[in-house]
Amino acid sequence: MDQAKTNETQDPAEVDRIIAEELERLLDSPMFTRSPVLSRLLQFLVEHRLRGGRSSPKAYAIATEALGRSEDFDPAVDSYPRVMVGRLRSLLDRYYADTPWVHRLRVPQGSYEVVVQYRAAPPSARSADDATGDDDVKTAGAARRPGAPGVVRRAPDRGAHFGRWIVVLILLALALFTLWTLRGGDRLFVGDPVPVPLLEVSAPAAGNLPQSRALARALDGKLRDGLRRFDLVDLLSSKAPGSAVTGKSDYRLDTSLVRTVEGNTDVTLVLNRVADQRAIWSQQLRLTQDETPEFTAIEPLIAQLAGDYGVIVRDQVQRQPDNFSPGFPCLAQFNRVRQMRNTTNVKQVDACLRATLKANPRDPVTLTALSLVRYGDWQPQRMTPAGREAFAEARALAQRSYESSPNSSAGMFAMARANFYTGNCAAGNAMGDAAIALNPYDADMAGFLGLFKLTCGMGPEGELLLRRSLQLDSSYPGVPAVTLAFTLSQRGEQDEARRILDHMPSPSNMEPQYMMVRAIVQARQGQVAEARAQWQRLLAYTRQPADATPERVLGRFIITPVVIQRASAALRDAGVVPAKAAP
Repeated sequence: MDQAKTNETQDPAEVDRIIAEELERLLDSPMFTRSPVLSRLLQFLVEHRLRGGRSSPKAYAIATEALGRSEDFDPAVDSYPRVMVGRLRSLLDRYYADTPWVHRLRVPQGSYEVVVQYRAAPPSARSADDATGDDDVKTAGAARRPGAPGVVRRAPDRGAHFGRWIVVLILLALALFTLWTLRGGDRLFVGDPVPVPLLEVSAPAAGNLPQSRALARALDGKLRDGLRRFDLVDLLSSKAPGSAVTGKSDYRLDTSLVRTVEGNTDVTLVLNRVADQRAIWSQQLRLTQDETPEFTAIEPLIAQLAGDYGVIVRDQVQRQPDNFSPGFPCLAQFNRVRQMRNTTNVKQVDACLRATLKANPRDPVTLTALSLVRYGDWQPQRMTPAGREAFAEARALAQRSYESSPNSSAGMFAMARANFYTGNCAAGNAMGDAAIALNPYDADMAGFLGLFKLTCGMGPEGELLLRRSLQLDSSYPGVPAVTLAFTLSQRGEQDEARRILDHMPSPSNMEPQYMMVRAIVQARQGQVAEARAQWQRLLAYTRQPADATPERVLGRFIITPVVIQRASAALRDAGVVPAKAAP
């Protein structure tokens, strides 16, 4: 039997039933669970098909409704939908290559339509005698399009046609009801929030000497104690050295410990991505006898591995840069946009944080993140009703975070920030210090508490925390580094401030805080022309006019009003921008 006749005789209701069932299997598979953007794209294409779409969805609809692009998306100049559908085809091929199948979903080349592909020809809707034992792969799904090549046109049987559509509607209703039940009535075709990556820590490999085994146990305890304190990584532990990967983890941390004849200890850490068994990060340390068994030198590696800007978070964002799904991807994107508020991305983060909270209204990490987003909305609108509304919601979200989890570092730091923003330094310090005590390895938290203490006039304490932040993780220095450089510059230590700025790795030297402080330091070192050129780059970066005041420019990326005031004064005093005209 030729393929066209096979397609023409296949029952459309049966095709839709297969598509709905295959969608469920795919979305529940680990491969698609780890690819939420492609899962959402597949859901959209299937939903279009099950709603009775008689042609492929348009690229514009895919971009704006499935992939989160804005309404001004232009498919004529942006190939993003085509690229993502191509990735979906590849993922489907990878899934079915490892899965025995009788029928599968496919998105044919040059089309955005979901069809069913059979390993053997599908049975005829009219006669079982039409079945074939041919092992060739056949495709169904184009049969309902009039004029398909090779389709034999017959005089319509109106009674049979009407009865067939009744069956189609009943089966479609059952399929939709099943999906509704499995996924939640108000979340049809929407997956659950994606969990944070799961990290498996292998027991350290060590020698057979009692001293080596004791050091290995101490190292293992140090790593587990540090990693479990971070919110964007879940810890899955192996039970014995050399144990096999469980298959559930996303990453595996292998460690080894070797004692040298001199009495030193060499420690090696290797982070492996389980999906492709690739080592994506490694570090080696040589520790003296005085540095063991406390292993304090390991603390920066813990921060660099599991922190808000750590290796695992960066790896996930780099692999899926446009993923704003609820859950972990949303939190990772939240950290990505904190340094520079892009209006489109901030809206996406706000939406996905709220979607995450809908599934888990008491999650302190998500509540804390949304609180900070709303504080960012408040700053440029401080004197408006919208600004006051944003500030009120930001504080209410911080309060909810603390009430939901009063013994978590996320909840405590949310309230610390809320107190600082209202000028309550005493309460802010109390909550901030308690949060740091719960996670002394968090470079981000230490850096921002240092900034808050500086704004409250606690210079020495704030500077210590800024230095601690850089000690824990200098690979993404950001705000702590430029704040420390600004503090040193204000104190007259321009060379030390310049040294910190010169050692900041890319892309940190493209961030607005960096440009601001570097302009101040350059001007104070006598490089006024270079400083003003740096200011012009900052104006272009923030899309502000040439005559914009420092307060207006800095308000684009700094929340704390007192910091804006001090930095604006420093820019004028250093000669980067003109002094204020006398009233």
